[in-house]
Amino acid sequence: MKKLLLIFSGILLLSCSHKAEEEKTKLKINDLKAQVDALKVENDSLQKELLLLESRNPVVFSEAFDSITNPEAFIVEALKSDPELIPEEGVLGGKMQFINTEILNERFIWAEFEDGHINGQAIYQYRLSKEGKPQFRLISKIPQ
Repeated sequence: MKKLLLIFSGILLLSCSHKAEEEKTKLKINDLKAQVDALKVENDSLQKELLLLESRNPVVFSEAFDSITNPEAFIVEALKSDPELIPEEGVLGGKMQFINTEILNERFIWAEFEDGHINGQAIYQYRLSKEGKPQFRLISKIPQ
């Protein structure tokens, strides 16, 4: 009788551990599926961005930019780091910031800005100072 009870207990334990392993496997599969879905979304986003970048005409910069490794990023970062250039004031405690930019050519950049409540767009002229820093001048605030 003891042997039968011991065998039955062993089978029950093996059955429980098998179910636990099965649950772990299902959780791992669900986690991997979620990761694949997230990577698909990221891939789609990157594909769209790549198509947009490929469709743009490359900007040809003047000799003043020859010493700069990535002039587009240099100009965009300089603009983003100076939110005082934004021709709108934030409302309801919002802080204006540039959210999207596009260099139009070797002299002009388009920028979109917002504070979480209101947004707008503007065109700036840019040039390098004698010290090699980008300087911006607001050309036009684009009406919304």
